[in-house]
Amino acid sequence: MGEIPYRVQIDYLSPTMDPVVSMMGKLAATFNPTLTYTDALASGKQFDIIWVPAGPLPNFATGDHRLPKDEIAFIVQQAPKAKYVMSVFAGVLSGKCATTNKALYRQIVALAPKDIEWVPQARWVVDGNVWTSSGVAAGSDMALAFVEHLLAGPKVARIIRGGVEIPEVTEKDDPFAVFHGLV
Repeated sequence: MGEIPYRVQIDYLSPTMDPVVSMMGKLAATFNPTLTYTDALASGKQFDIIWVPAGPLPNFATGDHRLPKDEIAFIVQQAPKAKYVMSVFAGVLSGKCATTNKALYRQIVALAPKDIEWVPQARWVVDGNVWTSSGVAAGSDMALAFVEHLLAGPKVARIIRGGVEIPEVTEKDDPFAVFHGLV
């Protein structure tokens, strides 16, 4: 039996302990939080890896975000000392290269801090310890690239890809940048 290089404990954070229901409603699985953002902050625990999925879209007319304040406080407090941050949160992206969803690319770039170097054609971008992806499917690709990074090779990621039938791609394989007229 091979050595396991990492042991992982996953905490799923949310503003409340209520089950989180997907956009598909009760037809899809719910996620049950293990901690609230407030409880995580109060615990003093430093998380090694922070994965921040895309949240509600901002109000493009006003530029106001719709993220819970305690989520923002958690990310701002945790991100500087985390080993890795997978995010589309602009407060974490300042001074970094990043990508985002191509259908909303222009709107997001217009609202984001100006010191982010946006990459229009990329499935995912890695800048130091910050990883960003360009959408839901690209997020799966980024997650598998992250597995390759952590385990220093593609073996485990290829097994996962084969099991869930996700084709192998690189960060440059981004047909949606062309589709949305970004390049």
